[in-house]
Amino acid sequence: MATPFKEVYDRVYNKISDYSFVKLTEDEVEEILEKYLLSAIVKFKGCKKDLRDRDETLNQFNQDLTDEEKEILATLLCVEYLTSQLITSDLLKPRLGTKDWNLYSQANHIKEIREIRDQMKSEANQMMISYSYSENSLDDLL
Repeated sequence: MATPFKEVYDRVYNKISDYSFVKLTEDEVEEILEKYLLSAIVKFKGCKKDLRDRDETLNQFNQDLTDEEKEILATLLCVEYLTSQLITSDLLKPRLGTKDWNLYSQANHIKEIREIRDQMKSEANQMMISYSYSENSLDDLL
C-alpha cells in the first residue's frame, strides 16, 4: 500500500492558516508544501519506515504510514513553514504605518513567529521521542 502526501498536507491545513494560499490553486499549494515536506523528512529521525521510499511523480510514500508518523511529519512540516516565514525579506524591511506615519519594527512579529516555531519544534521532538519508545518494551533493553 501507499500513503499519499496529501494525507500529511491535510494535517498541516489544520495547523496553519495562510491566506496567501487562497490565491493559489491546490496544485500550487501542494508544490510549496512538498518542498517543506522534503525538509521535514530529513528531520524525522528514527522513523521506522523508510521515508526515502517514495514516488514524487505520484506524490506518495510507497509505504503505509501510521497516524502518528503522519502527525510527526505534519508538525515538522509546520516547523519548516514557520522557518521560511522568519527569513522572508518582508520581515526584514522596516515598514511605515499609515497612522501618524510611525515606523513599526518587525522585531516583535519575528519574535512571535520564532516562539511558535520553537514550540512546534519542541512538540515534534517530544512526538519523535514518544514514537521511538512506543513499540519498544523493557524486554528489548535486556
